[in-house]
Amino acid sequence: MPKNTFTHRFPHSEHNAVLLDVEVRFVLPFEDDEKQLSVKLKALIDTGATGSCISRRLAAACRLEQISAVQIFSAQGASVSPLYEVDIVLPNGSTFEKVSVMEVAGSNNFDVILGMDILTKCDFAISNVDGEMIFTMRIPSSNKVIDFTTEQD
Repeated sequence: MPKNTFTHRFPHSEHNAVLLDVEVRFVLPFEDDEKQLSVKLKALIDTGATGSCISRRLAAACRLEQISAVQIFSAQGASVSPLYEVDIVLPNGSTFEKVSVMEVAGSNNFDVILGMDILTKCDFAISNVDGEMIFTMRIPSSNKVIDFTTEQD
């Protein structure tokens, strides 16, 4: 498998969302120096999110340093959210550096949301075969159109 691709299979019982294992890297000030730290977490693929997000719980636990604040719009309405900068590493090792992530309430199931700021740099497809959902992704985009209407049965 080329390094720029990966596939994940979800059993029938997990068809409610696409959750991937990712690594989040960040820098913390440490005494007179800085330390690069990383944590492995679950991330939700969310094509409805303009930008990527991290949970309030993760930001607090990692003592991330806020770089700015942004206005966000969600199902709960408009609010102002802290903005942080992190690196996000996908399952195949592809790294998105210095991603500006907004803080959101989060979920018990995931601490990261991969939004369109990352997803527009990739190709991905979801297939359903024999009760299994298969998610496959290529980074960067291949610049080829995925069009199921052109497939021959």
